[in-house]
Amino acid sequence: MTRIFGTADAAAWAKGRLYGPDLPLCRTWRHDSREVESGDAFVALSGENTDGHLYVMNAIERGAQVVLVDEARYEQLGLSTQAFAGLSVITAANAETALAQIAQEYLRQTAPKVVGITGSVGKTTTRELTVAVLKEKYRVHSAVRSFNTVLGCSLTILAMPTDSEILILELGTNHFGEISKMVELFPPDFCVITEIAPAHLEGFGTIEGVLRAKMEICESKKAKILAYNSDNAALKKEVSYKCNNFKMMDLGQNSEAELRIENIETRLTDTGAKIKVTYRWKGKAIDFEAALFGSQHAWTIGYAVAIGKYFGVSDRDMKNAISQLKPLAGRGALKRTGRGAWVIDEAYNANPSSMKAALENVARLTAPQQHKCFAVLGGMRELGKNTKELHEDLLPLLSCFDHVIVYGEEWNGIKLPENAEQCEGIECVIQNALAFDADDNTLILIKGSNSYGLKQIVALLTEVADVHNIR
Repeated sequence: MTRIFGTADAAAWAKGRLYGPDLPLCRTWRHDSREVESGDAFVALSGENTDGHLYVMNAIERGAQVVLVDEARYEQLGLSTQAFAGLSVITAANAETALAQIAQEYLRQTAPKVVGITGSVGKTTTRELTVAVLKEKYRVHSAVRSFNTVLGCSLTILAMPTDSEILILELGTNHFGEISKMVELFPPDFCVITEIAPAHLEGFGTIEGVLRAKMEICESKKAKILAYNSDNAALKKEVSYKCNNFKMMDLGQNSEAELRIENIETRLTDTGAKIKVTYRWKGKAIDFEAALFGSQHAWTIGYAVAIGKYFGVSDRDMKNAISQLKPLAGRGALKRTGRGAWVIDEAYNANPSSMKAALENVARLTAPQQHKCFAVLGGMRELGKNTKELHEDLLPLLSCFDHVIVYGEEWNGIKLPENAEQCEGIECVIQNALAFDADDNTLILIKGSNSYGLKQIVALLTEVADVHNIR
């Protein structure tokens, strides 16, 4: 019989106290009071810019049934009054630390197998594909969005039903030791390193620093299996002498890869982007098709296939799951405008590797089909001293576009080609982007770091009936 864990358990695990009723622990946990819905739990986090304790009452008014707060703030918040008698309040020395401790013990008690996914690119799509594949055979739990920090993983775990058989965690980082902390708290059994590429160089300094940070996933005391990109020579070398105790499931186009990518076909159809990949596994060729944009998904699909193979999911079930997956907003989803143009929505994030892939993918689509082709490219954040050089490296890839708008301070001082111009403000970007929208023979790529808010350009082009009349 599955045990139901309660807030009394949570208080004990955090070495804290419980005030009010012992309510079921498993539920949606929030750290932003504006997102709280009826029945949720709210954790009050004390940060540099704000203090979640200031919003506890707002969370309660929105329907929170459980709150986790710093012990020192309990009396100040007035939660001991009769008005809150039905509220379950957990107090601990530090609410954020307590949240991680509670999630750690809840994970230990429920004991699902854990798949941990890290890498410079492709983490979220790999996670979604893996969830889809494993759900064909198992009860699987994962984050509903990119919860890839200690906080995010804690929130994901506490929302996990107690009968879950497999948990999928995404592990991101922008400083050394972050992944180490996550795998110490929430150790994966199966590790994935999707790729090593220049990202967050502000924190890591060099590509070697990125590699060292991502390799922290292999510190998991429970890990037995590692899937990784063996086309990356530096990663392959690092893995070869640091992970001798792991079973390897490497993926790549090289002839030695256990799961070898033999052929990649990408195309644009009336319903959107398609990719077909042929893999070779133990001497047998297997084809998979997905509604995903770009050849880089030969790797994201491949990791899901490798994990599915390990957990005994049949090829037939994996093919079915992968073929039905819908692309995520901001990560390569294709959407039509009112005039029929295709918008390639890559607005969620950008680093040199993913930006290069997006530009090359557009070039592959446009060459044989003669589309008119435009782009809005936001700057790539957190590249440190390499910022200018890494932006300049992209310039030769702009030649296939009729016109390109770049936006963001990272482009300052860069001599752009004749078909490109820099916009100083978002109003300029919007005006140009709307002018790109012509007909169903048009492609518009929108990509940049999330902080530039280019998703509003996607929304204006695809969610308003006639965007040309809003100016």
